[in-house]
Amino acid sequence: MNLESELQAVSGSNVRTRRLRMLSIAIVLGMFLPLVAACVPQDNPGDPIPKANLLTNPGFEDGTNDPEAWSRDAYLTVSDLSWDYEVTCSGIRSVSIQSTVPNDARWIQTVTVEPNRLYELSGWIRTEDVQSSPEAVDAGANLSVMGALNSRSEALLGTNDWTFRRLRFNSGEATTVTIAARLGFFGGTTAGRAWFDDLRLAPIKPTNELPARWRMLVLIYDRTDFNYTDANGIQRHVKAQMTPQEVERARDTAVSFATEDIPALTSGSMIPTITVRTVPRALDTLSPQGVGWWPAPADTAAERDPSFDTVMVIWDPRTTDQATGESIWIADAAGLAPNMGFDQTYATVIAEGAVQYPHRNVFKHEFGHSILAYFNTLGATTLTSMANHAYPDEYVNCHTGLPYVWIDEQQDNPIPNSIYNNESGFTHDYYSGTVAKAEDPTRCLGITPEAWSYGGPVTGGW
Repeated sequence: MNLESELQAVSGSNVRTRRLRMLSIAIVLGMFLPLVAACVPQDNPGDPIPKANLLTNPGFEDGTNDPEAWSRDAYLTVSDLSWDYEVTCSGIRSVSIQSTVPNDARWIQTVTVEPNRLYELSGWIRTEDVQSSPEAVDAGANLSVMGALNSRSEALLGTNDWTFRRLRFNSGEATTVTIAARLGFFGGTTAGRAWFDDLRLAPIKPTNELPARWRMLVLIYDRTDFNYTDANGIQRHVKAQMTPQEVERARDTAVSFATEDIPALTSGSMIPTITVRTVPRALDTLSPQGVGWWPAPADTAAERDPSFDTVMVIWDPRTTDQATGESIWIADAAGLAPNMGFDQTYATVIAEGAVQYPHRNVFKHEFGHSILAYFNTLGATTLTSMANHAYPDEYVNCHTGLPYVWIDEQQDNPIPNSIYNNESGFTHDYYSGTVAKAEDPTRCLGITPEAWSYGGPVTGGW
């Protein structure tokens, strides 16, 4: 059994105060367990306020010879698109697609939308022997938006019971969108069979809840055991091992970041819960990055629990070659955070950033990358001209016009208005939506309280 610590910082009555008091900490024990979703209709009669749905006949229950408001469409006319009454998620009807040869086939419906609005398409998919595509896009069974938006939900491959999938998108200039329950994709034909039921298309709106709901998972990989070929063609087998004391220090650092730094940096707009898990396996797959390696999302997929809004990975690049005894630092940077779009945010921090550095700045910077990417994709705020890789005098506070002290402060020596100060400065201001370009000093950029009120990519509650 792995120790799992879950903590939640709760502020006093004024959630916007920058000095936040943690009122409760709960320690629980947990294990890595598979998540199994039950098939639940999208519209629950017990809900006091029914959820909005822009789709007509979203559960495929209505119609005479075919489901009302839905049409068949396909790249090749070789697939069987059926109105099914034997396999359903709820009710007495669903739709299915069966392709014995690779194809892109779909049930479609065109819906009126508002321009430049955020929407979520969701629903349930069941699959039987859906194959990987021989083409570039491995989309499997999915929900998608066709046309210029051309986006889709995560692929569902193989054989699966009813599985919930969702897709978020910005309508842009469009006034109508064509929704598809789909087997295959443009540039990604596939074969197999899929069923679809209980779809929903609804606008995404802020929850108007502050502090925002946000669940953070920190994965500590205390062992690295990796094989690779170096730039000179030499086969390397390297290992690293964090000490128990370092694991405990990394845990404490991550908890302090979540319970102290984030509430202060966001001016109380977001107070996350944090779960810390020490992964029981060695990190044995890494992805190339620059002149080194890093644990990309695919390398940690087995442990990335989809019920969390953020995953942060702490890993050890301080390796030793098992043949020569040579010490080799295999990372390329102290941290990395890819753009995950609407999905769960992801960031990595090297062990030194969690156990050796006299600050938590790597956490602040990489988490900042990940949330800027998420909110920029969401379109919830004016972030397109905002980046946290900046230079002196590029940004100012949008209320005072003051520039920032461009010094990378340490934990025991806080510098007011510096890069990483929790109470004022560059990172605080873009986490709080009060940073501005020096050439446009009154136009506030960053993640405003309104943006935070959308909540996280998983628990936002839309």
